[in-house]
Amino acid sequence: MKNSVNQRGAAQAAFKLSPVAAGCAVLLSTLVQPAFAQTAPAADTVQSVTVSGIRRGIEDAISVKKDASSIVEAISAEDIGKLPDTTIAESLARLPGLTTQRTKDGNASTVSIRGLGPDFAGYLLNGREQTSTGDSRAVDLSAYPAELIAGATVYKTTDATVMGAGLAGTIDQQLIDPLAFGKRTIAVKYQKTKNGLGLEAQGQGHRESVTYIDQFLNRTLGVAIGYVRQTSDSSQYEFGTWGDYTGPVTTTNGSTVTAKVPGGSGYNATTRNIRDDRKGVAAIIAFKPNRDFNSQIDMFWSKIDDYTKLSEIQVPGTGVFTNATVANGIATSATMSNVGLIDRNEGILDNDTIKSIGWKTNLKLGNGWSTMLDLSHNSADRVERDVEYYGGTPTNAGLTLTGLDGHIPTMAYGNSLTDPNTMAVRNQCGWSGIANNSACGSISQAGYYKGPTIRDQVNAIRLEAKYEIPENSYFSNLRFGANFTDRTKKRVADEGVIQSITGGGYDRIPFPSGSTVANNVGGTGLSMLVFDPQVNLIPGAVVQRKYANDILSKSYGVQEKLSTAYAKLDIDSRIGEIPVSGNLGFQAVHTKQEAAGYHANVGSSPVLDNPASAQQTDGTSYNDFLPSLNLNFDLGNSYLGRFAVSKQVARPNMTDMRNSFSFAVNTTPTAVNGVVPPPRYEGSSGNPNLKPFRADALDFSLEKYFAKKGYVSAALFYKKLNSYIVPQAISDYDFTPYLATFGLPNLAGGNKGIYTTTVNGSGGNLKGLELTASAPFELIHPILNGFGASGSYSSTFSSVALPNIIGKNPDQVADAGSIPLPGLSKTNAKLQLYFEKSGFSAFVATNYRSRYVGSVANDTVGGFPSLVYIESQKWLSAQIGYEIQTGPMKGLSFRVEGNNLNSPYYVESNADGSTKTRTQTGRTLFFSVSYKM
Repeated sequence: MKNSVNQRGAAQAAFKLSPVAAGCAVLLSTLVQPAFAQTAPAADTVQSVTVSGIRRGIEDAISVKKDASSIVEAISAEDIGKLPDTTIAESLARLPGLTTQRTKDGNASTVSIRGLGPDFAGYLLNGREQTSTGDSRAVDLSAYPAELIAGATVYKTTDATVMGAGLAGTIDQQLIDPLAFGKRTIAVKYQKTKNGLGLEAQGQGHRESVTYIDQFLNRTLGVAIGYVRQTSDSSQYEFGTWGDYTGPVTTTNGSTVTAKVPGGSGYNATTRNIRDDRKGVAAIIAFKPNRDFNSQIDMFWSKIDDYTKLSEIQVPGTGVFTNATVANGIATSATMSNVGLIDRNEGILDNDTIKSIGWKTNLKLGNGWSTMLDLSHNSADRVERDVEYYGGTPTNAGLTLTGLDGHIPTMAYGNSLTDPNTMAVRNQCGWSGIANNSACGSISQAGYYKGPTIRDQVNAIRLEAKYEIPENSYFSNLRFGANFTDRTKKRVADEGVIQSITGGGYDRIPFPSGSTVANNVGGTGLSMLVFDPQVNLIPGAVVQRKYANDILSKSYGVQEKLSTAYAKLDIDSRIGEIPVSGNLGFQAVHTKQEAAGYHANVGSSPVLDNPASAQQTDGTSYNDFLPSLNLNFDLGNSYLGRFAVSKQVARPNMTDMRNSFSFAVNTTPTAVNGVVPPPRYEGSSGNPNLKPFRADALDFSLEKYFAKKGYVSAALFYKKLNSYIVPQAISDYDFTPYLATFGLPNLAGGNKGIYTTTVNGSGGNLKGLELTASAPFELIHPILNGFGASGSYSSTFSSVALPNIIGKNPDQVADAGSIPLPGLSKTNAKLQLYFEKSGFSAFVATNYRSRYVGSVANDTVGGFPSLVYIESQKWLSAQIGYEIQTGPMKGLSFRVEGNNLNSPYYVESNADGSTKTRTQTGRTLFFSVSYKM
């Protein structure tokens, strides 16, 4: 009898050939006994029990984990269109070793696996690589509606037959297989949403879905079609500071003392109004006329139209505080003098579209041989537009701040911010960064226009052969084949200053008609005149394009062509009396990469004329040999031990690969130890010759199963990061070879200066522990039938210390100090209690993630991603439902669900721990009714 294990795949892996070959030889030399057929015991008569709902989803996921040939985690739909949450990202956040990065509105978007950021994971749909609407490789998983996904498997170790895998792990989402259903099935659902509960600003929405599954031609042809539509609106307050002020303040009794004013260097208080419209479609056609042939075409389409309107009060710090109340050296209230308060109105449009199509055909040839051909195309498009305007009064006034020791201070301004006769969009001197001879000293900037257009697509073809090795061998199957992938990504940036059409751009622009008064903006108590830009130019405004090194660097193109040969042997053997399964395999990958970008004589100071000509292209090619070994030991009594060793890679961040290059003379370099250096050249670039992140990985896991109802496990992992991509500033870079190309002179002090780029550096290590338990309480006592719990604890550590690029764009020099790995939370803990019986279901769950460094869009640099610290978070969710199980209304179910029930705060902080922005996430309630027939 073969000890075969269902193959699910895993992260693309890697070790140097000689160590792995030696290690595999030692391990495999112990597999001296092939598995022989045994006499099966007489079958016991059992009673059939149908399990559904929460318990079905848990038990199906446990079966996937137990039967996998590598270390995996899984989620499975409770029923058709019923994952545990509304998006796959929310469901994945329940798994051990996985943490999700949430947006400011409290929704899960991207996932980190075992302490490595989202760019290190592989993202698959039905085993095929997925593209991203973001700036690099990380996929926004909120774009995949839960109703269209049958389940997902996260591979933490390596399978040589998985393409597009990641160094951290691989997330493979699966669509419905219509031939796996015994009959025609139709499921419909309607959901009503209330969000922002507990906050002054609230919103609502609704969600509809329908799924149709059927079989034709004597069950040889299967069809599944699913459709989801969601619309919602929400509002929230966000508060941020420009840093604390410490210095002299005048108190209420007229004395002057030294005190700290929290956030006294400046404030941002924002009301966000968000409209979200999402649609998704999945279609699957499966044809299986006989046991020897099957073919399936699957299609997936998702579209997101998201618009955010920001009404924001910006308070530039003046450093003059009077009428202050001070306690223990900290001001709890004060009046800031001579404030030119800014009434900022901003509109941000995100239009994302994902398309995926695949065609897979399997054919059995006889004598144990079969073949597979898989063709696929996937694309992701984003159009983002961001328009902002700066309004204000003709004169400055005092701003009174109270409650400075709370979350959001109450503000009172000496001028009216609601009078359309005095409020106007106006120039902010110096903001454009382009000097001129005007009284302001720079060209006008009364607003700003920016936004990228992104196109990411991948085409792939895969051909594979499989041979079923005869009984009584050390191996059960041999699979080998080739995969060819062509991926291209283009990003085009467009930016410019908004000016008045009169007065040389300096005249005030009246607020447009239809402006309204917004009350309690950002929770400060202030009211002000606002309008909705709708990413358009208001009457009296015009855009003037501008160019700088960071603007030009945000337009780039990357192409990758990967040719992969692979082979895998499924192990079916014994060590003494211990059955051993698993796999031994390799991938040989040839990568050819090219990147395009602008080369220009321009620095951080912007100019009005484009200094760059056509984009220039550069690139490289390289090879990786990626062996892997997975061994699973059946220790008896439902204990399973696992061991895996592999070599893993993750291709570079596409932003880092851009072929941009820019430099210019800095006439006033920053002083060093009080000495101002002479004028020098300073430049920056991407690096189209980057090689991948590379790691050696080692995994151990011990698992105990209670049939398929529950399990406990302990896992250890270790990754040696042999190559890690880091930013590097070269302080004595010689720019002489580039002077003639750009027509630049030799400098009196020499042509050496500071050059910033990304390079392949040595890494460090990453290691961690994962403890997991999931079990129904009926294992304790039958009276507890229906109750159960699942939980996990993960602890992750890394020796990697990266340059401090918090808040920086890729063209800026790192600050002093270091930061940990992006995405690494040292602690992640989860607990769920559930009940499922007689149609009733309920659960309550909590999820904790410790502080980490995350990548977010940085509005100050035109949406280019940059790193920030995100403070620890804890979320609480709960659900209760009932499904009618008999009678004419059988299949009708009702569900009430709540997310973020503890109204957690989303807090971005600076490297020193001080708060940058603080956003409270209100509670979200869902009421849904669904029917299946």
